Amino acid sequence: MCVNDDELAERSQQNLKQLIKPDGFTVDLQILKNATSMAAGYDEAMLHSDAKYKVYLHQDVHILNPKFIADIVRLFSAHPSLGMLGVAGAKVLPSSGTWWDAARKYGRVIESHTGQLQPLEFTQPAGDYESVEALDGLLMVTQYDLPWRKDLFSGWHFYDASHSQEFISSGYEVGVVRQHLPWCLHDCGPVVTSNGYEEARRIYLDQYGYGAIHGLHRFYRLGSGCNIHSSCDLFGTEGVSLGNDVKLQADCWIMLPYNNLGVEPRIQIGAGSDIGRRCSLSAVNRIVIGSQVAISPGVHISDHNLAYQDTHSPIRKQGVDSWSHAVTIGSGSWIGANSVIAGQVSIGKGCVIGAGSVVISGTVIPDYCVAVGAPARVIKQYDSNARKWLKIGNVLSREQEESPATEEVLPVPEEGIPADESLTVAEAALNAEDHSPPLLLSICIPTFNREAELDHCLNSIYSQNTRLEDFEVIISDNASPDHTGELVRKYQSRYSNIRYFRNEHNEGGDSNFLKCAGYARGEFIKLHGDDDYWLPGSLDEVFRLIEYNKDCSLLFLDILGNSGQVDRAAGISNYVQHVSIYSTFISGIIMRRKEYEQIPTKELFINSNLIQVYLEFSILEITPDYCVYRRKLLTSSDKITGGYSFAQTFITSYLNVLNYFRDRGLSEAALAAEKKHIAYTFLLWWYNYMLERNLQQLQPGDFEEVLTAAYRNELYFDDLHGHIKAIQARHHYI
Repeated sequence: MCVNDDELAERSQQNLKQLIKPDGFTVDLQILKNATSMAAGYDEAMLHSDAKYKVYLHQDVHILNPKFIADIVRLFSAHPSLGMLGVAGAKVLPSSGTWWDAARKYGRVIESHTGQLQPLEFTQPAGDYESVEALDGLLMVTQYDLPWRKDLFSGWHFYDASHSQEFISSGYEVGVVRQHLPWCLHDCGPVVTSNGYEEARRIYLDQYGYGAIHGLHRFYRLGSGCNIHSSCDLFGTEGVSLGNDVKLQADCWIMLPYNNLGVEPRIQIGAGSDIGRRCSLSAVNRIVIGSQVAISPGVHISDHNLAYQDTHSPIRKQGVDSWSHAVTIGSGSWIGANSVIAGQVSIGKGCVIGAGSVVISGTVIPDYCVAVGAPARVIKQYDSNARKWLKIGNVLSREQEESPATEEVLPVPEEGIPADESLTVAEAALNAEDHSPPLLLSICIPTFNREAELDHCLNSIYSQNTRLEDFEVIISDNASPDHTGELVRKYQSRYSNIRYFRNEHNEGGDSNFLKCAGYARGEFIKLHGDDDYWLPGSLDEVFRLIEYNKDCSLLFLDILGNSGQVDRAAGISNYVQHVSIYSTFISGIIMRRKEYEQIPTKELFINSNLIQVYLEFSILEITPDYCVYRRKLLTSSDKITGGYSFAQTFITSYLNVLNYFRDRGLSEAALAAEKKHIAYTFLLWWYNYMLERNLQQLQPGDFEEVLTAAYRNELYFDDLHGHIKAIQARHHYI
């Protein structure tokens, strides 16, 4: 800790005494006074300490997480490639060099740059941490020692971004930790940039190659020591970022075909990576290649394919099939010669892609895997417990299955963990995370006091001809007074993939939806109503739908249509047009967990009765690709329990969610069209149905008042109101 204010530092140090010190650990505190700069002070402290783990802390920071030490040791032990972590930072540093101007920021902290202490919330990492390009210096924790660049930064700015780059250039990851609650309070006050900020920023940009020129080309970033062969064909380099010591060999073709520069580089190649001869990289959205990646000759990498659907137009004139796909290749991987990687593809760290393989859109390859073929399939994965590469059992040939194994096959992970009444919900969730099996789908069923319906629902699931290893069923019981718990335990005695959680009290439907989804461990989360039942064979259809559309962040089951048609598109405006108000149908929603966990404020529309719609749109704001499957896969009890105002939910709440996303992916025109569409095709029909069936549990008495408040300024209001009066007259309703 560099200190120039004893009072601030004393408060921070008193807070540090509250941290829990794990058994077997020693902790020391180094206070640096009169340091000439942050870099110089931190470098001196580093040299005087023999600690493996070092925490560089501002004097005005208070660590709020009492298990902070154990948490950072666990993270570093589990991730040896993670060199440094913090609590806030930028995924990609903008060309200005200022991390808080970045388009994608991660982390959370309580801070006071506005003059008042308040939470500062960015995107939450989906895993233990999110790799970033720059950390905020309020807290920086390392497990390896690298010299601080005191030779460059003689003041109080950009030492943090610089140290981040030094770690990345050395082959380590820099990460923002996932925090359920903020780990730090930063009582910083208004940001001061008058004390050498601009000079430090210029030094940083020059040192790390931002805006650097090579020949006729200006790059977004061109790191030091790069080797670009003179025969390379480069286009759109202002959208290309190369880390230190990147090598582009002869005849490489690197391009942004539409020259559509964005706030971030479209193509990023990490430090020390080697792009072989005759390789081609083409991006309309994003290609991210990690550090120390070896790409053999003749490899083609593209985040898009050509569109071909219009048979009246030459394919070369139809543009691309997606503007939102991304290719990511993790650090330390090797891509074999003449391979093709195209579309929405994620390849993890330390992977091998066999020569001539075709990695198709929608493919996700975990860390430390070998994948081969066309399309590429994983055949080996590194088991960190066994410390060896093991064959994946489900891809063995018939001959291999029938003959004695020559290599050990990966064991099937332990299946679902039954609920233990002696554990709290939090402990049970923690245990579930610790033993998380690789699952494709989590079917999440929030329930309250509907024992009979839930029994029918579970029976419809377990009557499917589907492998238990591929999915889990999660029941979140909102303190039901009936025998829901006994019913679920009956199913748990027969099926190993069902998990049960019970709230201590009824927290409301929206809160229970979030809790239920929060327990999910599958790659995809399917929200499911306890009174909706699967038709025979429909769960297998859902698995096929997911497998063929893994590049989509959101899948919707339109059970009113039965054409078997799959509509694929991108963006909230298109989704609203495709799905309309039926996005409120909880059992139609399948979310990719990766995006779901990135939603920063899941509780924003809590108690609206339509939090699921907010979640859908938030996911599309992160990754816009979706698909809609029009097939009757489910049936329902048709029992309308009610207990809420139909008008408040489907008029007020729905329009509030739409308005929240106005200009955040939902256009003004699409919002206006949807508002009119639901009025005439949905709201009037339901109003007539409520009066016809005397559904007082849906509170039809406030329908006219709520609709009038929402629609009175629309040009078609008089006509709409006339329809309401006609419905009332038909049913003698006053």
